[in-house]
Amino acid sequence: MTKGLCLMALLVPTSVLAQQGILPLSRVVDAPWTALMHRSDAAAHSALRPFFREDLVALPGADTLVPVAWKPWLGRITDPSHRWHGGPLIDALAGASLNQSEMAKYRAGAGGWLEWNATPRLTFGVDARAWSETLPSYLDRWSYATGVTPGEGFAHRSGESIMHYDWNAHADYKAGDYFHFTLGKGRNFFGEGYRSLLLSDEAYSYPYFKITTTAWHIRYVNLYTLMDDIQGIPEDSTRFAKKFTSMHYLSWNISKRVNVGLFEAIVWQDNDPKYPRGFDLSYVNPVIFYRPVEYGLGSPDNALLGAVLNVKVGRRTQLYSQVILDEFLLNHVRAGDGWYGNKQGVQVGGVAHDAFGMKGVMLRGELNYVRPFMYTHSDPRQNYAHHAQPLAHPYGSGFVEGLVQGEWRKGPWMVSNILSWTVMGQDTSFDINSNYGNNIFISDTERPLSADGTTLRSNGFRVGDPSEATVVQNEFRAARLLESRSGLMLEFAWTFRSETSDHAPARMANYLRLGISTHFRDRHPFQTVR
Repeated sequence: MTKGLCLMALLVPTSVLAQQGILPLSRVVDAPWTALMHRSDAAAHSALRPFFREDLVALPGADTLVPVAWKPWLGRITDPSHRWHGGPLIDALAGASLNQSEMAKYRAGAGGWLEWNATPRLTFGVDARAWSETLPSYLDRWSYATGVTPGEGFAHRSGESIMHYDWNAHADYKAGDYFHFTLGKGRNFFGEGYRSLLLSDEAYSYPYFKITTTAWHIRYVNLYTLMDDIQGIPEDSTRFAKKFTSMHYLSWNISKRVNVGLFEAIVWQDNDPKYPRGFDLSYVNPVIFYRPVEYGLGSPDNALLGAVLNVKVGRRTQLYSQVILDEFLLNHVRAGDGWYGNKQGVQVGGVAHDAFGMKGVMLRGELNYVRPFMYTHSDPRQNYAHHAQPLAHPYGSGFVEGLVQGEWRKGPWMVSNILSWTVMGQDTSFDINSNYGNNIFISDTERPLSADGTTLRSNGFRVGDPSEATVVQNEFRAARLLESRSGLMLEFAWTFRSETSDHAPARMANYLRLGISTHFRDRHPFQTVR
């Protein structure tokens, strides 16, 4: 009897924790689980991605979400219930950019992913890929300006082609019933929207250490990262300017229908001669608010605060919102004088699953508004960015965007469309010597001079200044999933993009491609030179 009880005590934790590990940060992969989390009878922390697999197995209907793989062996080798699981990561796309003299385009990539459930509580994962491709005109211009490809590393040029690579890794340990400790190189996403104004997965992967605490109806994330400022630096990683970030996200499910969140972040560099402190242990405290600590240190660090409200209505619809603050003074907000220091952003949106009773149909509408100078800093090394890309919205600051998304899934078949309409200010085509708050990589002390020519201008900064541009971009995809756990698919995709400006000729792109593609990580085609 005693031996039987001991055996049961050993087996129960193993069975409960059999589905450990972390889902890839990809909407193609995790969208079905997100839909389950948004149901009115589910109480999950769906704003914190990537998801833990243990959170997914308890969702109603989760065992029926994965379509059968194109070949049985693909399904077997990717099954996370196996101790070792993984698979290939392949891109083989041919296409054409119809508005370019060099019309023919391609994207060729190869790699793989592997996870190891070392124990019922310890999981290791790694993935890596390398690509060679030719970009459509608008992405090629952006890549020339930044030196990178969107979220996928340096752009090593050879004629018209670009070579680049990406790799990610993690080790995740579940300690007791409440804690996950994750050490890795990768990306994270905070929010329910297609975009995030807090932290998105736009930028290249970065080293991080994350503590995830779950108790009662609360999940609390401490995220410590090491970022790179590569502006103006050749392709030599030993010369990157290093900076650290320390972030908190508190998610509280007040009920199954109402979730609130609090976010805070601090960015500081380790090579400021005035503050040569490396990793500042003052910011390790997992529960303290950073802004009072920053003032107490007398440091020039960049601090951001955010708040989130998510509400479920009906059975399968979620309304969501975010507010992000960098700096502001209430009297300037009330005056509406466009003070440069009023750095705020707002997101509101809604997503409906099985919309209008049509099974497998998802519809989303979203509005993002970010004032000029948001995410910037007096020291540009401490802006809210990594590897030449913003850490939040891809357009940085000084814009208003309306976004509509629709998606239909049935078994392995998927059709999706995303339309973004954005009005923004452009600095680069108007006055390259002054910062009007549209480019987060420029110091906010480089503002234009006031009318008297003796002081820096402080007021009158609004979205659309100094040169207003309108960017309309539509992304369409029709695909047949070959292996859903890695996002391997046969796809046809079309990008339409139109850019008009007050002080530059209109540009248009029609980019078509067809072939095999793997969406193990999200792609980020929405980019523009600011």
